[in-house]
Parts: sequence; C-alpha cells; structure tokens
Amino acid sequence: MPTALVSGASIAGPAVAYWLHQAGWEVTLVERATRIRGGGYPIDVRGSAAEVARRMGIYDAISAARTRHQTARILAPIGRPIASFALGDLIAGVSTEDVELPRGELTRILYDLTRNDIEYVFDNSVAAIDEHPDRVDVSFVTGPPRTFDVVIGADGIHSTTRRLAFGPEERFIRHLGPCAAIYDIDEPIGEAGVGYMYSRPGNTMMVGRGETGPARAFLAFEVQDPGSVDVRDPAAAARLAEQVYGDARWPLAARVVRALPEAGDLYFDTVSQVRMPSWSTGRVAVVGDAAFAPSFLSGQGTSIALIGAYMLAAELATAPDGPAGALRAYENRLRPFVERNQALALRPHSSVLPRTARALRRRNLKFRVAPWLQRLGLLKLLASAPVRDASNDIELPAVSSRSGLRPGAR
Repeated sequence: MPTALVSGASIAGPAVAYWLHQAGWEVTLVERATRIRGGGYPIDVRGSAAEVARRMGIYDAISAARTRHQTARILAPIGRPIASFALGDLIAGVSTEDVELPRGELTRILYDLTRNDIEYVFDNSVAAIDEHPDRVDVSFVTGPPRTFDVVIGADGIHSTTRRLAFGPEERFIRHLGPCAAIYDIDEPIGEAGVGYMYSRPGNTMMVGRGETGPARAFLAFEVQDPGSVDVRDPAAAARLAEQVYGDARWPLAARVVRALPEAGDLYFDTVSQVRMPSWSTGRVAVVGDAAFAPSFLSGQGTSIALIGAYMLAAELATAPDGPAGALRAYENRLRPFVERNQALALRPHSSVLPRTARALRRRNLKFRVAPWLQRLGLLKLLASAPVRDASNDIELPAVSSRSGLRPGAR
C-alpha cells in the first residue's frame, strides 16, 4: 500500500488525504496546531469546487453551514449606511451552486469526513526532508523519523514543506500591496446578526457578530512597502491600523482598532500570492496556498485548494510511471486554471478593497442596486463574468466506484 505524508490540516490537506485514502493509500497528516482551528473569515466554494464537494459527499453539509442570515450593512466613507441586504441570500441569488461559509466550518466538515480514516498527528511539524529515488525520509520536530512514498505540503502560504524542499519563501512570495488583520473582539460591537463593511479608497474594515459569540474584525489596507512589515509583530499591526483608521468617520471604527492589541488570535499578514516555477520536485509536492495562494482579492483560494487537492490525488491514484510523473502531470493539467484564477486578484476593481475613489463609487453603486435586483430576480446581472468563467475553467477527472478516482477519464 503506498504511503503519503500530508502537512497541513486546513482545507487542501484533508481534501487530498481523503482522495488518496479513497484510492487505497495510507495517509498520515501532520498539523502544527494542537487541534483543528475554528472560526475564521467567510470563504467561498465556487464553480467546479462545488462539484468536488459533491463528489466528496460534503456539499449538503457545506450548504447547511452557509452564511444565510447575517445582514450586510455597507457604509459610505462618512460612516453613513448606503445599502443593507442578507448576504447569504444575495450570493445564492447570483449562483445557487456557490456557497459562502465560515472557514472554520469547512475545516470541521473536512476533519469529520477524514478523521476515522486518516492518521492525524497534531502539535508537530516537519523538520527535515531527505528525498531518495524510491522514498522520502522525514524528520519531525518531535518523535522518530518516518519514511513515505510521497510528501505533500498543504501548510499554507508560509509553508515549511515548501521551504525545506524548494528554498526560502522570498523566492515565491509576490506582495500585492495591502496588509490584512483578522481577529476576534470580546466586547459586543454593532447589532447582533449584522456585518458592517466600511471602505475608503485603499482600506476596508469589516466587523460582525452572530447572535452569540464574539465579534470578528477583518481589516485590509494598503501599505507603502509590504515587504518591510514584520507580520510576526502584533504591535506593528496595531500601529498600522491606528495610522490607517485613526481619522475614520464611522464611530465604531475606533473601538475595532482599540481591540486589536488585546486580540489573542490575531492573524496578520501581507496580502500576497505564491508564484512557483514548479509545484513538485521528485516525490515532494505542494498544493493549495503553499503552491499557488491567489490572495483573498481573488475570492478563489478555497476553491482552487479543493480542486488542486482533487487533481493531485487523481494523478497519484494510478500513476503509470511513478510519483514523479504523476506530480508533473498534476501541474501540467492544473497550472492554466490556477493562473487564470490568480489573475483575478490583479483586477483594478475589487469589491473587497477598492483602491481608488472611482472604484469605490462603482462598488457602492453596485451594492445600492443589489437589493432591488434581488427583488426582481435579476441578481445575475451583478455576477462577475471573469470570476464565474475562471471558477469553471477546468475539466475534472471522473470518479470510479472501484478506485475512487479514474484520472484518465475527461
């Protein structure tokens, strides 16, 4: 029975582990955290990724966890509300197949799907990779070394697997300009069940809370030199947030910024893409954000992670000339799709982070008319053709009842 080590238990990792197990592989999944991480910002499962979820048998669970009831309140730069609508219903009105849900819900669903079949090793990570023609020897931070047929890095944009197998991350990270901070706020801010989006040219603040639990803040703002920002320093995040939002005219903005230094679960990073000349070397490969992070500006990170995991497992499932050939085939078939979706983040007009006053006015006008189009059943008029086309621009391998995957079928 072939063996695989997968590093990273977020989305791409459990997904590729699931499909390899379906194809008869023995899979070990190592995760640096002590448990599966909950919470997180909303993510989207779009286009062909929804079909992958169906083939995994989790689409109904994902759909049940969708963001349905929260009201989105869009604010003008002066802090005045300009539009209000049910966000989940709006997304469903544009595409009944696409689903928005909290990131933590998807990781929980994937973990529940795989935990009885996959060996999960928490609170540990890869320390060294020694590749040979017929195997990969792996050392861990704790515990004895082990040997696998294939090693797959699905450990995020700052992938340890990628660094060990391919070199320093500076070779592959492409900064897009902004920084992003995501964190929970213990005090109640705003109305329960309401999410607020406050944007000015070059910066956006989103905050919302459910009927129970803490509020969650998402800040995205442009910086002059993103490469010089120490993303490991919470104090740097707090200083930048104060500089950007110190003159904000929305009254709640100051409370959101004041909560940042005390946040215990702060995520702070540059908004970046991963661009690699190759996603594999010998018997080691990367997938998801570790290989081709598109950034949240594309809206496609989760979808291409699910699709990439499926395609990678499909090639490994019946590799006629060994893992190295399968990994090359995975890249050849997936790269055009990934590059088209990465290009979405480079568009001048972003709904999440409009860079100019003109782009912000256009975005706000679209939100203003959305409730009216929703009532008329015409929300598809607002759908982004580039996003829709890019999310479906791949032909998935067929599923076989015998081996789980049949890579040769198209």
